Parts: sequence; C-alpha cells; structure tokens
Amino acid sequence: MTLRLPHCIIFSLILTVLLTLNLFFWGNFLVGIFFGLTYLLFFGLIFGTLFFSSRSLFFRSIYGLFFLLAGISFLGALIYYFYELNDLIITILVVGIPLILIPLWALNKKPRPGDEHAPIRITSQLLLNSFLVSLFIFLDIINFQILLKLSTAEAIRTPWSILPFKFFVVFFAASTILLLFLFKNKKSSLGLLLSAIHTFFIVSVALIVYKIGYGFDPFIHQATEKAIFNDGFILPKPLYYLGQYSLVIFLAKIFSLPVLIIDKLLLPSFIAIFLAPTIYFSFRQLFNNFLNPIILSVLIFILPFSSFINTTPQGLANFILLILILLSVLSLKKEFPLPMLWFLAFATFLIHPLAGLPALIFTTLLTIYLSSFLKNKSIKIILFSLTFLLTTFIIPLFFALASLFLGNGKSIFSIKQPENIILFLKELNWHWPTIINHFNPFLDVIYTYGKNISFIIILTSLTGMFLIRKKLPTFFIYPTAFLSLVINYILLKSFITFPALIQYEQNVYPARILEISFYFLIPLFLFALYKFLEKISQSNFLTKTFFILIFSLFLTFSLYYSYPKDDGEDYQIDRGYSVSRADISAVQKIEENASGHDYIVLANQSVSAAAVCEFGFKKYYGPYFYYPVPTGDQLYQYYLKMVYEMPSRKTIKEASNLVGVDLVYFVLNKYWTDAEKISVEAKKNADQTILIDNKITIFKYQF
Repeated sequence: MTLRLPHCIIFSLILTVLLTLNLFFWGNFLVGIFFGLTYLLFFGLIFGTLFFSSRSLFFRSIYGLFFLLAGISFLGALIYYFYELNDLIITILVVGIPLILIPLWALNKKPRPGDEHAPIRITSQLLLNSFLVSLFIFLDIINFQILLKLSTAEAIRTPWSILPFKFFVVFFAASTILLLFLFKNKKSSLGLLLSAIHTFFIVSVALIVYKIGYGFDPFIHQATEKAIFNDGFILPKPLYYLGQYSLVIFLAKIFSLPVLIIDKLLLPSFIAIFLAPTIYFSFRQLFNNFLNPIILSVLIFILPFSSFINTTPQGLANFILLILILLSVLSLKKEFPLPMLWFLAFATFLIHPLAGLPALIFTTLLTIYLSSFLKNKSIKIILFSLTFLLTTFIIPLFFALASLFLGNGKSIFSIKQPENIILFLKELNWHWPTIINHFNPFLDVIYTYGKNISFIIILTSLTGMFLIRKKLPTFFIYPTAFLSLVINYILLKSFITFPALIQYEQNVYPARILEISFYFLIPLFLFALYKFLEKISQSNFLTKTFFILIFSLFLTFSLYYSYPKDDGEDYQIDRGYSVSRADISAVQKIEENASGHDYIVLANQSVSAAAVCEFGFKKYYGPYFYYPVPTGDQLYQYYLKMVYEMPSRKTIKEASNLVGVDLVYFVLNKYWTDAEKISVEAKKNADQTILIDNKITIFKYQF
C-alpha cells in the first residue's frame, strides 16, 4: 500500500473539515461514526508507518491505531488537567493530529518493499474450514441472542442467575470449534478475526446482561465523563483517571455518540481489537510454526479476567499494562523501540496509577537491563539490583506522597498500629493449594480451579522459564518485576490502611497490586502453554480432540468464575446487587418529593449509583455528598446503623445535624436481609412512607 503526500493532504483536509462541521453544526451520529472511524484508521496507519516503517501493513495499522489512541488519552489528560476539554479543544486535537503527523511522515518517508500477502490456496480442507467458521459464528450468534433476550434492568447478584445452562453448552461448543479451526490453520489471518469475535463475547457478558450497568465505580466515572462532555471540566481535577476521561470525551465528540455508549464499549473493544494481534506478533518468532500463535489469544482466557468485564480506569489501565508487557517480548528481541514502551507506561499512569506504577517499575528495570550505555556487566548488575530494591516500596511511597500533596485535606492512607502488623502479616492471602469438595461436581471443579489459579500460573511460568532460557535468555525480567510487585503488595497489606474505604474494602488496593503482579508472569505462562500445544499438535487425532475439549471446558469454567457468583456459603456469595429500574425510580421519586428542598439520603450503594447516574454530582454539603458515597463516609455509617442495628429517628437526626439539613430519606431495598422487620420498625417513626414497585420502600423524615 503506497501513501502519496498530495492525496494524504487532501484526504486529511476533507476528514478534519467534515468532523469539525459535524461537531459544531450537524451532530449526526452516522456522519460521526463513518468519518470518525475513517479518521482514526487513516491517521493510525500514518502513525504506524511513521514509527514502525519496517513492519507489515497489518502491524502498522494495528499499532498505529493503538498508539494514536494512547496519545490522545495522554495528551487529552494533560490538557484537561491544566485547562478543560471543550469543543474547541477537541477540534484543535482533530486538526492538530494531521498537522503533526503528515509533515513528520513526509520527512521520514522511506521506500519500502511491498507488503506480503499470503495467496489464497484452494485445498481439500477449504470446505471443512468454511463449515467450522460458519458453525462457530452461528454458535456465537446464538449466545449473543440469549444474552440480549435475557438482559435485565432488575436487581441481580450474578448474570448466572438468569442465564440458562444451555448458554454454557453453546459457549463450550463455540470454543471447541474455534480451537479446532486454529489447530488446523497454522497461518490463517481469519483466525485473528474469529478470535476477536470470541474475545468480545467473552468480556461483554456483563455489558449485555446488565441493561443499566454493572458495578458501582462505572457510574461514578460515567457521571464525571458526562459533566466534562457537557461543561468541559469538573472540579476537583485529579491527575489520575484523566487518561480514560479524555479518550472517552474525544471519541464521544467525534462520533457524535452519548458518553455512556463510548464508555461501556471502550474496554471490550480495546481487548477484542488489540489483544490477539499483540500475542501473535510478540510470540510468533519464538515458535517453530507447528501451530498458529493466535490460539494463545483465545487460551489466555483460561485465566480469570474479572478486571476486564466492564470499563473502568483500573480495567483500561490494566489492559494497556498487559499490552506493554506482551510488547516487551519484542523489545527483548530488539524488535520494538523502548521509547514506545515508556510512552505507554506514562499513558497508563494517567489512566490509573495502580497500574501505571507497575508499568513504570517494569519499564525502568527493562531499560537498565537493555541499556547500551552500560558496557560493564558488573556495574549494570549493581545498578539493576539497586533499582529493584527501590521499586519494592515505590507504591507505598506513592500513597504517602499522594496523601501529602493530593489529599485535599483528607488522608489517603495511614500507618497501621504496630500491634496490628503481625496480625495482618498472618492474614496475607497465601495458602497452600486446596481442593473444594461440596458434592457439586461442576462447582467443585470451577472453584478448585479458581482458588488455585495463582499456583497454576506460578508453576506453569516456572516451566516456561525453563523452556525459554535459550530462546530468550533475558526472560528473568518478568519474575523480577513479579517479585517487586509482590513485595509492594505485602507492604501495603501489612502496614497501611485507607480511611476513605470501609473496613471490608480495606484490601481492595493491595489485592489489585497482587493481581497485577501476576501479569508479569503471563509471557512465561503463554510460552509454556504453547510448547505444550506443540506436543499435542503432533499427536494423533483422539489426543488432539481430548485436549481441545479440556481447554474448551476450562475456558467455560473461567468464564463462569470471572463474573459475579452467588453459589452459597460453601462456595462464594456476591452480596452486591446491580442497579435496577426500581433504584432509578426511587431516586427520581425522592427528587420529586423533596420539591427543591435540601436533603440527604441514607441508602445502599446501588441506590447511590442510581442517583449519580440520574443527577450526577448534584449536591455537596461541605465534604459530604448528599448520598452516602464513598462507603468510608460517615453517612454510610449511619445507613449501616439503620439496617444492622435499629432504624431510629435518633440516627436520622444525627445524620441531619452532620450536614445541616432538615429533610432526610432512608431507602430500604426489599432484597436486604431482614428488610421486612426493618421496614416495620422504620414506619413507626417516619413522617411518610413511599413504596416503589413493591421492591423499595422510602422513609421520609422532616425536622
């Protein structure tokens, strides 16, 4: 494919003019989607050609687009922090990208050989392959239809409570067909497309099933993005999360689509588009072409993937970190520039520091090891060792600095009392492998697998280290980064508390660091897995079929395990209910009933999320939001007192005095434990009782 400068200039001018007109005047989403996608794909190719000129057209297109989006995220975050993201700024970005890229591309334009295109060969397998592809697509469509048909706006704890068992049967069958196709087609580019389709399905169950939305954090981030979209800014401006916010705003503006749609689709789309090519390009030269490396992009999902089931800054940053780690395999082979990894590390930090800090730690260690300036091996080892020691406490140090400079008067973390340190060391989540046996074979196997996944990854990675030692002797960088993060986790878990979080959420941040630490073992895990698959590919048909079925079964187990579960006390109970239509009706009714008066509401997280979804960050009384957010807030403690002790007017009065209002609402969902008993007591001292859809009771207190 040859790009000519005059044609590029004319095409760039047309795209920027049409997008600008649509942004300011037309606002048509069809025009926005068509020309917005064309704009991103075209300038992604220009970007890729500029920075990866020696690579194939597909490589340049994929990673040009990826780094273009990362660049928009990075630049947008910086602009927003110092100014705002209004229509004019978005237009400047739209116009500025071609003004920067086209001249750079023209100055660095080099002749290159034509891209290789594998000829299409008609073989005896063509009919069978066509059948397998058609059957796979048919099965995935069936499951998409099941999800769409059963998607709900009711309060549920888990999607598995409404999806039938046939859903898992169809998923197992689709996975089997896809793996069979990939086993039989060593160089088929069609495998990338099929893998992307299946990947999107795997990570989109929550997106489709939960009509209103899944989780609590996404509602907060979506409300923030809506405010920035409408007003250009929202105060206060934290340095973190801005990478996601700026990217969502940019895409929503150029596509002329609601922020909510862009936000929900962002992470699933990123994973579907970029994961399979990254695994393919990173590993293909390490193998002997017995098997298509694309198969690893499917089998990576035998590892639970709960962080990737909905769009959050943490999930997006985790995914970009994973891409960085996988691309580092190319850097170790001197086939990918280190500055691009540094760029990704900083972009990740501006999305979420809990993933950005590990990215910076890893990139620092990688840079020192690959440095061409340090000729003396002993000096390099000493510097590398000292850097490693410094990285082992960088995350607790970050929390200390953030608490000092970004706390806005509130402590982000505090040191635990000395007498509690030994206790917390004993409570570290390290256990010997366990076998779950509660006489339900299906759940027993799933939970045994899920509970022991850490040991499975470590043992498989050790095998990978042994197997890769000759092909990639610099492999030790991955276990080194893993060890650094584990030490950071131990320090966070043992010594630090987070005042903004309620007691049962204190392990959230350390747990995220521990999860991220295992990302650095994934290259070794995938290498060992592929070598095992190589052996299988050379065996007889029955052996291949047996292991394909086993892997498909574990993909199904992982799918089940990665989403919220409610399987009873013997296995796992997810106590969080999704935001429901009744929650939305309740917050609307409260707003109507208040008639413009100042008020606060004591409610659970789902109702609070519904309020943020409907009204954004409407009202604060000093440091207190008018709904109990976050859970470490005093208002939430009053809510817990109402539902776990006694729903008394005295507690309501204390909450009223705290913020200085004379109108308080207490919201009780019917699914809450002992809801009927609590309701009877609350009615005794409430001024008014309002019933919503026979699912929620609102108690009004006027002082």
